[in-house]
Formats: sequence, structure tokens, C-alpha cells
Amino acid sequence: MGRRRFLSMFFAAAGLIVLYCLLQKLSVVIAGIKWVFGIISPIFVGFIIAFVLNLPMRSLENLWDKCELGIKRFFVKKKQKKALKTASGDASVKETPVEVKVGKVSGILRRPVCLLVSIVIIFAILAAVVNLVLPEIGKTVRLLVDGVPDWLEKVKKWCIEYAEEYPVISETISGLDIDWESTAKSLLSLIGTGTLGVVGNTFAGVIGAFGGIVDFVIALIFAIYVLCSKETLARQMKRLFNAFLPDKANGTVLHVAQTSHDIFCAFVTGQCIEAVILGSLCAIGMLIFRFPYAAMIGVLVGVTALIPVVGAFIGAGVGAFLILMVDPFQALMFVIFIVILQQIEGNVIYPKVVGNSVGLPAMWVLASVTVGGGIGGIIGMLFAVPTASVLYTLLREVTAKRLEKKAEQRENGEDEQEAGE
Repeated sequence: MGRRRFLSMFFAAAGLIVLYCLLQKLSVVIAGIKWVFGIISPIFVGFIIAFVLNLPMRSLENLWDKCELGIKRFFVKKKQKKALKTASGDASVKETPVEVKVGKVSGILRRPVCLLVSIVIIFAILAAVVNLVLPEIGKTVRLLVDGVPDWLEKVKKWCIEYAEEYPVISETISGLDIDWESTAKSLLSLIGTGTLGVVGNTFAGVIGAFGGIVDFVIALIFAIYVLCSKETLARQMKRLFNAFLPDKANGTVLHVAQTSHDIFCAFVTGQCIEAVILGSLCAIGMLIFRFPYAAMIGVLVGVTALIPVVGAFIGAGVGAFLILMVDPFQALMFVIFIVILQQIEGNVIYPKVVGNSVGLPAMWVLASVTVGGGIGGIIGMLFAVPTASVLYTLLREVTAKRLEKKAEQRENGEDEQEAGE
């Protein structure tokens, strides 16, 4: 038995033993994974925040570079005019101190200013969404709470009328032997236990909210550090891969990383544009047909449209419920309106805006959203489509290469057979 085969068998047996031990202590393994993820979650969230902030920041940096180039051209033209007046040929070649100063100041301020503006834009959008949606939902909840007494009064009247029509039920209820004293004690005990539970849950909720705020601040600071030195981090990762990976594996890893980056960027950008268009059309249509809560439901439909396939229907369901509290007939008309709008959006807007940038057929989009939602809820739905698109793209590339290789081998085999004949 060769040394290489012995090592392969040894590592395979060791792997099976480790897998068996892990399966025996599966609950401990899951608890350990959750503990580790809880520790690194601020870093993971920080990378997500950095990815989202990088999209507007990159556009702002491109705009900054264009403005800087325009300013430099302005100084060059001004310098050339001055050179023509003084009839000095060398003056058009040398840089003026003002131009050098502009370049230095621009290089220092470019990244911090664009990053700060990106953060302000993202938080302004979130604040506008919350400011539009939450107050209207609060009003609807208060409307429901105020309507409960009237509903209970109707139920009471119905019970009285029903009991008068059917006296047997009234006699049965009167004949029930209920120990009201023990029932009252049990109810008081339940209320006391519930109160302690509510206080405990409230305290735990406050602690959890504080911990969430701290984790978010840490993630945001980490994202800022990542964005400020993203070129350096990219160079360091490439050097690390070059040092520790074979050339073929290094090329594969870099290709997968670049493909994932391109697809995720295209997906996020396309989904955001499509959500803005859909939310705007929804709000405009609701204003035309005089539906209530037009601005709030338009924003809600636009935000939930970030979730592929099912997102807009979630927002439409909440909007229909809110309108139902005002006018049931308008709620029905709103449902018809949103279904028609969804058909227009799915068949016209989405293909034009997102197009084939994601590169995933509709069947696999639905499948990925279903699986992602089952695994990670709404967050799973958001990540499912681009992740599935990356896997689909890589699998398609590998399949094409293997088919080409088989075709070449088949052609070479036929050529050798013809040469032998």
C-alpha cells in the first residue's frame, strides 16, 4: 500500500470518526455554533453594512472624481489663457500651486466625505420609511382598540337575543355550578404570574435592545473601517491567497469572489430601483383612485418589494388590512389594483430594470425564496436569490467547460481512429 493511499484512508477514517462524534453531540455542536456566531455577528453584520454603503459611496466617489477632473481642467484652461497672454510656452506645461493644492485636498477629503454622505442617505431613507409607516400603523391599532368595546357590545346584544329565542341555552347556562371564589383566586394568581412574566420579559427585552444597539454600533464602526481601507484589504487578501493556495485554486477563489460581488451588486441595485418604481406607482395609483393611506402603503409596498417574488404581496396584504378598517369596498378595489400593478411590474418593469443581471430563471427564483425563507425568514429571502444566482452561474460555467472538454476528447478520439484506419 502506497504512502499517499494510506494517508487518504487514514484521513477518511478520522473524518468519519469526527463526524460520528459530532452527530452524537449534535445539540452541543449547534449550541456552540450559535455561541460562536453570536460573538462574530457584529463583524458579519459590519461586512453587510459595508457592502450596502459601498454601493452609494462608489457612485459618489465616481461623481467626485468627475468634479475634480472638471476643476483641474478649469485651472488648466485658465493657465493656458494666461500663458497665451504672457507668450510663455513653458507656462502651459507646469502645474500651478492652486492645481496641486486642489489635488491634495481632494485626495484627503474624497473618501471621508463620500462615506459620510452615504451613511446620511441610508439613515435618511430608513427614517423616512419609519416616519411614514409607523404612525399610520399606530393609528390603525388605536382604531381597532377603540372599536373593541362596540364589538363586544354587539356580541353581548346578540347573546341576549339568541338566549331569548332559545331559552334552553339560558337555562343550561344558569344551571352551571361554578365555584366563583376559587375561579377568582385562580384568575388573580394567573394575573400575578402574568404580571411577573411581563415585567421579566420587559426587562429582558430592554437588555436585549441595549445589546442590539451596542452590536449595531460596533458593526457600523467596523464597516467604516472596512470601507476606509477596502483597497488595502483587497490587496492583502490577494497576497494571502497567492501565498497559501496553489495557482489553480487561487484563480478559482478569486473568480468565485468576483462573480459573487458582481451578482450581489447587480441584485441589490436592481432590487432597490425596482422597489422605488413599484412604490411610486402604487402611491400614484392610490392617489388617483382616492384610496386612503396612499403615501404610507406606497412606501410599505416599495420596502417589502426588496424581497423577491412575495415581498410586494406582503406589503399589499398589510395595506389591504389597513384600508379594510376604513372601507371594505375600497379594500377589495385596492386588492384588484395591486394585483394588476404586480402583473405590470413582473412582466414589464422587473425584466427591464433588473434584466438578466441576476441570471436566474424564474422557477429557481421562487425555489430559492422558498428555501431561504424557511431557513432564515425575511433575511433568508433577501440573501437567497443572489446566493442561488452565484451557484447557478458557477455551475453553468463548470458544466460548459466539462462539455467542451468532452467534445474535444471525442474529436481527438475520432481523429486518432481515422488516422489508425
